Amino acid sequence: MKNLLIFTLAASAVPAFVQAAPPDSFKNLAGTADEMSAMRLPNPEAVGVRSKTAMLPVRFRGGKWTADLPIESTEDLRLTLLAPDSPTWQVTVRRGAEVTNLRGARTHFDLRQVDLGLDGMKYPAEVFSFKQPKAGIWSVEIEGPASAKRDGETAGFLVLTHKSPYQIYSYVDTHETVTGRSIGLHTRPFDTRTQLDAGSAVTATAEIGLTNGFRETVALRDNGNGSFSVNYVPRLSGEYSAQITVRGQTPGGEAFVRTSELLFQVVDSAAAFGKAADATHLDDTRLQVNVPVSGLEDGKKVIAYAEVWGTNASGQKAPVAWIGGMAVAEGGKLPLVLDGRWVARGEAKSGFELRTVRIQDPDYFVTLAQSDRLALRLPALPAGAVRSALGAITEDMRMGKRPTGQVVNAVGGKLMLVHGYCSGSNPWPPAQFASNIVFLDANKSRTHDQFANLIKTFGASYPSYGIVAHSQGGCASLHLYTYYWSGLDSATGTRLIQSVGTPYQGTALAGNLAALGSIFGAGCGSNQNLTYSGAASWLAGIPTWARAKVHFATTSFNDGWGYDYCNIATDLFLSDPDDGVVEKAYAQLSGANNRGHKTGWCHTSGMRDPAQTSDSSRNADMNTNAAR
Repeated sequence: MKNLLIFTLAASAVPAFVQAAPPDSFKNLAGTADEMSAMRLPNPEAVGVRSKTAMLPVRFRGGKWTADLPIESTEDLRLTLLAPDSPTWQVTVRRGAEVTNLRGARTHFDLRQVDLGLDGMKYPAEVFSFKQPKAGIWSVEIEGPASAKRDGETAGFLVLTHKSPYQIYSYVDTHETVTGRSIGLHTRPFDTRTQLDAGSAVTATAEIGLTNGFRETVALRDNGNGSFSVNYVPRLSGEYSAQITVRGQTPGGEAFVRTSELLFQVVDSAAAFGKAADATHLDDTRLQVNVPVSGLEDGKKVIAYAEVWGTNASGQKAPVAWIGGMAVAEGGKLPLVLDGRWVARGEAKSGFELRTVRIQDPDYFVTLAQSDRLALRLPALPAGAVRSALGAITEDMRMGKRPTGQVVNAVGGKLMLVHGYCSGSNPWPPAQFASNIVFLDANKSRTHDQFANLIKTFGASYPSYGIVAHSQGGCASLHLYTYYWSGLDSATGTRLIQSVGTPYQGTALAGNLAALGSIFGAGCGSNQNLTYSGAASWLAGIPTWARAKVHFATTSFNDGWGYDYCNIATDLFLSDPDDGVVEKAYAQLSGANNRGHKTGWCHTSGMRDPAQTSDSSRNADMNTNAAR
């Protein structure tokens, strides 16, 4: 029998509202049939989280917390305390008759006090690295001060990590994280050397909660194939976290424990598609496709996507083009734009339909409704579409018609310097960039769409601009260029958007920081867009022609210092090479221009190597080639 968990709790607080762009600034997106596969949502199983650590919540009972930690590998063994008052904790570790007081003489271990975080949101961490430890079961006892949180509340976390081949892989099994619909959590242990199951798992549990502090632990069922899962149905919207814990034995009989932290947004939606869409003439080349949809209130903004197919002269179905972009519901219809030239130049001449239709929340990219196919009734094509069908694919076929007053190659443009998530200041040295303007939205957590609209509003005072962006600023800039008309579309120059250290495919830290924010009570809040799954849902809407305008660079630690990380605390959750926040593998943007990878530079200041934004050589190159 499936485990079913039903939530009936109040939703967490919604982030501060950011004014959305009006519909007349939306681009009407489209692309070739060859691009369709890249624009489809990925399999949720492919965008899960790998974990090599155990992040164990410390919950005092009578001022004490105890735990047995299975240590199956002693190489690079570290225990990390993450708590606001962890320096006041008394920590004792026992291995057989050997007793170590972590507040005593440091004879068997080293202590480093560092910050763990993502861009501007950082939390203090104490990292204890052990010298020649012994494997086995370690008993840990932590005694908190009298002011420790009440019994049962999470006071902090103890993170166990070492170089072991045994990890776990966890994921949420749907993009439709909508109230009232079943959502599955899945995990499996594996051996990184073989990618096969890692021994026999004894138990797998999930602690699921909202940011208001509510939590409930449920057991995952053993599927009999090395994987474990649980289903539940959320009743109210909000941000959910799920910490999955797996305890088991390696093939050699050693016990192990691993955890992974998943973060996902649940939204309200009763949206559903009708059976057939129709189209009307919009102008001399374009059609307006009216997609029938119920359950969307008038004025609701969504991201839409649909593939146009038809029947060719041989009676076979043939792809025509994909269409999509931001759209606003009105009167039970969702208006999309189809340039008739896509149809006129294609092989399909009749029997049209929409396939792989979906609408997504514009902030969290949650799928609100989807349909495999809808019938599409097309009128005779506009005369202008027929006349120019054999010409080259143009900008307005891909992006729609420029709004009135939107100038091409404007004079007097600027280079906008954009920071990342939760930054307290702009990290770029303005003196190294000519004709620059500095964007600043200090100490905030924004969705990509909110961030993009803030950039658009800030840049509206200038005739045009290119962008040099750090971290999430790169995602927000690409989001802006994809979905909205802005000063980016009037810029002149070689490189429109340049970024460094941007997690285009997400970062593992996004899930961990959600858990830490609840105990430190400070910071900007978590950001679902920066998770692996959130990033993948967002990228499915970014076409190749938009990606081609991005020039990105990556960095990582310098290997010559005797230890291989930018930050000893964030290294617990990241896979090498990384810059202390973003892994090189997940900073890649397919279809964009890779400007190379450099070692010896970290994500932000305060890490082992200099901040990547302070690289004067790269900054000079970006300045010279930037569009403005």
